[in-house]
Amino acid sequence: MKKFTIVAFLMFLSVIAFAQKPVRFGVYLGGASPLGNVADGEAKKTTLMPLGDYSQWAMLNEEGSEGYAGVGADLGFDVTVALPVEGLGVFGGIDFFLNSNKQVLRDCIDEEIKEWEKISGNSKAKMNLPEMMNIPILFGVNYIHNFNNVIGIWGEAGIGPNFRLISKYEQKLEYSAAQPGVHGDFTEETTTLKYKTATTLGFKIGGGAILWDKMSIGLDFYALGSAKIEGSGTYKQGDNEVDLGDMKNFNGKKDISTSELVVRVGYHF
Repeated sequence: MKKFTIVAFLMFLSVIAFAQKPVRFGVYLGGASPLGNVADGEAKKTTLMPLGDYSQWAMLNEEGSEGYAGVGADLGFDVTVALPVEGLGVFGGIDFFLNSNKQVLRDCIDEEIKEWEKISGNSKAKMNLPEMMNIPILFGVNYIHNFNNVIGIWGEAGIGPNFRLISKYEQKLEYSAAQPGVHGDFTEETTTLKYKTATTLGFKIGGGAILWDKMSIGLDFYALGSAKIEGSGTYKQGDNEVDLGDMKNFNGKKDISTSELVVRVGYHF
């Protein structure tokens, strides 16, 4: 992953360092709808385990092909260098995608937490679900054609490395009192899972309208590659902690594919 990061960073700097005018910088913001099996999953109650997490990001899943990702956001920056052909340029850009869990998953878990707390009396439960971030660093070509001083069109396509990060998962159960023979002599148990960064190959294609040669609106499609969800976990009862080991031994048998459809607005200068 470090090698991919260094190469991508150097390529991004080279676009700026060796650029000759005209050079344009851009910043854009958009709503990102996840596609692919990272967005799959229909949450439902289960009796397989207490407070069973229905998300592949956080618990055991034999199939390993559901991500339960919900609609997220994209923040991006790019720099474009004009080519001798009118309207044509090359660009380097970086995006930051953040997707949380589907609402149906959060609602289902909230319902189960309430039921568990009701059965357990004054006991409390907390569950922090992971959120997924994708950071593609892409390079490619774009084209702009202005019909007049007000409106024009733009299109672009790029390819490069994508870095997928997932925040940690934590499930904590707090008992009102130790229950010998049931919960042992501890009053709290915590399961924590941490995830490895995955490096994949991503690409994008998009287009839209440009206004006054400054503002842009458009639609982008990002295919951010496929990779297994891997990591490590710990389970803690009171002061005793157990290492759950490397998650790839029992989790993520299939790759998770991630794509994003982005409706965006941008400013260019």
